[in-house]
Amino acid sequence: MSAIFFDIETPDADELYTYGQGYCRLAGYAVDDGPVVITTDMDELCEVIAAADRIWAHNAIGFDLAALEHWHGLDVAELVEQGRVRDSLILARLNDPPLPGKVDARRYGLDALGRRLLGEGKVVDDGASALKKLSELHGGYDRIPLDDPTYRAYLEQDVELLRSAASFLACDAYGVREHQVMYRLSQISRNGWRVDVAEARRRVAAQESRTVGLRKELSDRYGLPTDGKAPHRTKAGIAALERAFEACGVVPPRTAKGALATGKDTIIGLLDEHPENPVLRELCALLLALNGQRSVTQTVLDHTGPDGRVHPCIDAGQSTGRISVTKPGLTVMGKRDRANALERSLLLPDEGGVLIAFDLSQVDARAVAAHCQDPAYIDAFAPGKDFHTEMALALFGDPARRSDAKPVTHATTYGMGPRGLATSAGIPQGEAEKLMQTLDRRFPGLARWKQEIRREAERGFVYSAWGRPMRIERGREYTTAPASLGQGTARDILAEGILRLPEWLIPCLRGVVHDEIVLSVPSDRAGEAELAVLSAMQFQMCLSPDAIPVPILADKSDRGADWADCYRSEKSDWPEVARDHREQTRCHDPGCVWHTGNNEGGRTDG
Repeated sequence: MSAIFFDIETPDADELYTYGQGYCRLAGYAVDDGPVVITTDMDELCEVIAAADRIWAHNAIGFDLAALEHWHGLDVAELVEQGRVRDSLILARLNDPPLPGKVDARRYGLDALGRRLLGEGKVVDDGASALKKLSELHGGYDRIPLDDPTYRAYLEQDVELLRSAASFLACDAYGVREHQVMYRLSQISRNGWRVDVAEARRRVAAQESRTVGLRKELSDRYGLPTDGKAPHRTKAGIAALERAFEACGVVPPRTAKGALATGKDTIIGLLDEHPENPVLRELCALLLALNGQRSVTQTVLDHTGPDGRVHPCIDAGQSTGRISVTKPGLTVMGKRDRANALERSLLLPDEGGVLIAFDLSQVDARAVAAHCQDPAYIDAFAPGKDFHTEMALALFGDPARRSDAKPVTHATTYGMGPRGLATSAGIPQGEAEKLMQTLDRRFPGLARWKQEIRREAERGFVYSAWGRPMRIERGREYTTAPASLGQGTARDILAEGILRLPEWLIPCLRGVVHDEIVLSVPSDRAGEAELAVLSAMQFQMCLSPDAIPVPILADKSDRGADWADCYRSEKSDWPEVARDHREQTRCHDPGCVWHTGNNEGGRTDG
């Protein structure tokens, strides 16, 4: 059985799909125990890869194989489907799972992996990466001479590091499946998502104009200084902003020491607390701009390539394996408020197509039900029943209290105790304790499972239904263990749906947000696509042959002329979500953020 270990040197990684021919500059590879071969012939490399039984690279799916697939026609789909690819980034995360949060984000680069496993890392120059030094010296990664000896030594050592590290990385059936999942999701990056560039530029210009006007208004009305790079941080500027917050009807936010707080997290928190306060939104937008924060629209433009598309990065670096989409981030384009929802309208279907979103229904709770096997809890998901209504009956004996039941069931899914539930639901802790006790009495199998999984987590790991290992930090088993099981299995349910999609729909994938996928499909095949995706995402989940099955269900959105337009029925009380409404010249809804200009550049002709 032959194995190839390879790495390629390229221009900037962010230009993977936009740079053009010549992107793959230099390759290094070794077959089995043979010497490292350095070549500029990518056809030669592709031939060696195609002939190998095992193909090793670090971030192979997300970068190296993706580059060879896009620019040199390598059939990566076949290699992945045959189980021949070994991506050391994917396997490092499965062999040595990360902790929750971003604390472990830097542990999985090839340099960090080499130092952890082998005690040696990459070539450095005065403590900095030799490759970065070469880029700075020559004015870019694509300007480094191909015959530069340091460049070649750096590449050769990468191959040697990879080959040595590979012997420590096992790949089981879940690992093979994970390669298939990530390959399918990588097509989101490859195909990209079409951007309404003209509209994005109009909004940025409108926002800049409004920012100038607002600064002048703040200066005229409240005395905000206009000189210097950070006038809002001067003594006079702080006093002016305090008056401005008060004029918005908001108590000026404070730090723990009592100073005015204007950081990003504080400002976003204010917006979450006061979503229907357009004057505050304008003030917060100005503060974010003054703090150097890029608007969502500007960020989308920054990542739009010459092809008029964004090619976002897809990663599964979270502890539960949940997918993150960055450059630009799709999760920040939420549906929390009316203006926020319109950020999605910048992303369009392909010409002649429509966008359709598919969202798994209560998937975290269904994942917990499949694990705990409590018959009464599983029955709440039976066809024709609404889960939250069933929980309201179980907790309060009143189906009308559906909204009151939601925080309790979410608390169960995420492993909260009474204190966490009290905070989440805004109720006294004593009431939260009684609700949790009622829940345990009604669903003893669920209560027993939570205790079992917490004990299991004391060993440091729990495993999703498909077998994904998830690390649990010591001392945090109570909340983290049930939450990780629910979220990790929910992620693998979504992955299962993606694996079940027919081949013709894979190039149609455009985004993943939490438990939702978005596709751009030809208009004349929209009905066929809807049936195929729902068939893929909906199935009966059984952890074992004798387990009680749990139905996995999904909802589909409207067919949208842009991403926001997909939710026009769901957000029917927000008319501006519909593209048809935005194309009208006038609107008499005083809350419409498009026609009143209360968003990041909405029109003001009504």
